[in-house]
Amino acid sequence: MPLKAQVKSEFYIKKIESTLFDTPQFSAGSYRKQQPGAARPTPWLEIDVNFERDEISKEAPKYSEELTVEFYILLNNAALNPDKKPTLLTGTTTISDVPYGKGLHTAAFVSPQTMGRYFDGKPPASAQQALVDVGVSISDSTGLVAIASSKSADVAKQGKGWWDSDAGMTKVTGRVLEKSQTPFAPMAWDYFVPSKPKSAN
Repeated sequence: MPLKAQVKSEFYIKKIESTLFDTPQFSAGSYRKQQPGAARPTPWLEIDVNFERDEISKEAPKYSEELTVEFYILLNNAALNPDKKPTLLTGTTTISDVPYGKGLHTAAFVSPQTMGRYFDGKPPASAQQALVDVGVSISDSTGLVAIASSKSADVAKQGKGWWDSDAGMTKVTGRVLEKSQTPFAPMAWDYFVPSKPKSAN
């Protein structure tokens, strides 16, 4: 569903797509590590954000300044928690030099181990079963430039996230990973806008 009614700016988030993927396997000669009798590993959760940058001024730079993308991943695990509150996983990635255009993508990932931890060792079989909602915001040096939710159109219309009031959920940081921190790092270079390295100034 298009999420176009957002903060007035050159950026807007068109779609947030959540998918489960198995860990990619790479050929490395005879080098292979696997626990004997190990069960098939649970998949990674990928949050793929499709966004666009419109040319609103001929004087504006052709490539953007640094952008901060924040992810808010609300898990459908309230029934498994003693306090009966769902878990909200949060994380950020930084991108820059974003050109004008459509079909731009950035992403975040949640590891199989994290999914297992917050679903009592039994992660759901699909992203739809695993999630209540996913929110994403994009900011530059002036502040918020785009905001959206995968299921709530009001977020884009009002420019305010449901995650701003987290009283009914348990917020957890440090579990949402950039693509560069995962086995997917060398893949799909032409698809995603690269993240800025953590050590870069």
